[in-house]
Amino acid sequence: MAIRLSQGFGGSPESWLQQQMQYDLWRAQQRQDKSKVRKFDTA
Repeated sequence: MAIRLSQGFGGSPESWLQQQMQYDLWRAQQRQDKSKVRKFDTA
């Protein structure tokens, strides 16, 4: 899909993948408070 977007709109496939990754990370951070994650002891 990134290759098709770059052909249709310009930019590199890598830039389209980077934008998608940033959006995915932002979405995950917005939902972070709703997840119940326990910290593990490393000692």
